[in-house]
Amino acid sequence: MSVTAELTYNMPGEDKTHKGQCRNLSHSGIQFETDKPLQEGTSLEITIDTKSEKFRPMNAIVEVLRTESSGDNEYKIAGRILEYK
Repeated sequence: MSVTAELTYNMPGEDKTHKGQCRNLSHSGIQFETDKPLQEGTSLEITIDTKSEKFRPMNAIVEVLRTESSGDNEYKIAGRILEYK
């Protein structure tokens, strides 16, 4: 399903929160864009906030499956959702 929503994520061992844009979402997978290339196999804790009163923010653990450069410090990240929190 095509989704455009703000996304934040934390990488293991880092306190810094990174930002991105969710583009596609399914029950078991996600695609988002960010300015940081991510290594395949990395686990992330993500939060997707649609800024809608109808939907609460979604929290999940995601495993990075693929990173593709889309130019000018932009990366498309494909991931598998391992767990909803």
